[in-house]
Formats: sequence, C-alpha cells, structure tokens
Amino acid sequence: MYNFIMYCQDGMIYIEDDDLCITCDNYAHGVACPLLTALGEGAVYMEDCLTVEDCGFYKEFKRNLHIV
Repeated sequence: MYNFIMYCQDGMIYIEDDDLCITCDNYAHGVACPLLTALGEGAVYMEDCLTVEDCGFYKEFKRNLHIV
C-alpha cells in the first residue's frame, strides 16, 4: 500500500519530500502524473489535505548511471 500526502496552500499544491510521488516515474518526467495534472487544471478540487493510498499511477523511477 502506498501513501501520498498532498496539501494545498494559497492555490499551490505541495507534496512532502518523503512522499512516494518524488520517486514516481510520472513525477520525475515533468509531473506527468494524471492525479497532479487533474488537481493543477482544476478538474479536481482539494480543500485541505489529501491522503491517497495506492493511486494506481505510481511506477517507481530508478536512475541508472553508467561510468564512461
């Protein structure tokens, strides 16, 4: 089970540094997350704090570095 905690303040959406959103492939590639996009475009309204369990979009992003 994944936990994501987001909150809205002054019209901005914030996620915590230890949220799984930070390690999500969608977030790492230009915030292409469907949930964050819906919040940003106003299709979904968040009043205070949102706790999401297993959003269904999470895909772990792993950076692979190669020494040349």
